[in-house]
Amino acid sequence: MSAWRSWSSLCGFLLTALIIAVPHATSVTKEGRFDRRDLSGVWWVDDPGPEKLFDRAKNGDAGKCETCHISEHTVPEPPLTAWARQHLMVQASMQGDGRSASNECNPIGLPMQFWYTQLYPFEFVVTSDRIFQFFEKQNEWRVIGLNRSHPKDPLPTHMGDSVGKWEGNVLVVDTIGYDGKNLIEPVGVDHRMSSAFHMVERWERVSANELELNVTYYDPMAWGSEPWGGLKKSFILQPKMELHQTPCSPEDNKKFDDRFVNPPAPKP
Repeated sequence: MSAWRSWSSLCGFLLTALIIAVPHATSVTKEGRFDRRDLSGVWWVDDPGPEKLFDRAKNGDAGKCETCHISEHTVPEPPLTAWARQHLMVQASMQGDGRSASNECNPIGLPMQFWYTQLYPFEFVVTSDRIFQFFEKQNEWRVIGLNRSHPKDPLPTHMGDSVGKWEGNVLVVDTIGYDGKNLIEPVGVDHRMSSAFHMVERWERVSANELELNVTYYDPMAWGSEPWGGLKKSFILQPKMELHQTPCSPEDNKKFDDRFVNPPAPKP
């Protein structure tokens, strides 16, 4: 009887340990065993390159860039407030990074870097208390602080202040502290963010080789109380890839603008 009780107690202990460990356990798929909380590595969209952008530049309105932009939002942008229409609209000469003409090299920042992942990969480097995210486009990077709160008065920057926490196997990243000088996307959105811009990202590794991102924007000065959600992107792990050095080049920026921001009208 004593042996049975010992065996029963051991089984109960193991079952309890398994239940506790399930939310943080590694998963097994046909790609092999992986840790769903390990975002380390170089990631790129599953169909990278400019082909999709070129396809959208074949229609008659390509010169206005109404089709060369890849819209990844599943819901439309909320209407702008009167204040935003007066203060946040950008001039036609402001291209590329949204701050100035493309012959100048200013920071890109977030969330606009997410748009450029169609053409450039990024890398996550994970530590116990911080996650570093490196973007190949213009070699920008940010730090996602874990197990901490935002500072009471964050220094305004183009990347903002990012803090992250795990909700099950989903990394939720909250970013505030923007300087209000960036466009939200390089094309397709004709206004800047305000200094009140607030972004929430949800990153989930859904398989050994797949990473999904779901983003929601908040900007009470631009949209009032209505958020803009539904930005979704999928990325594929690139185990043999390393990020390249791609510093800002006015010449390269102009080539990009000529192809994607202001493409020539198609020939009849």
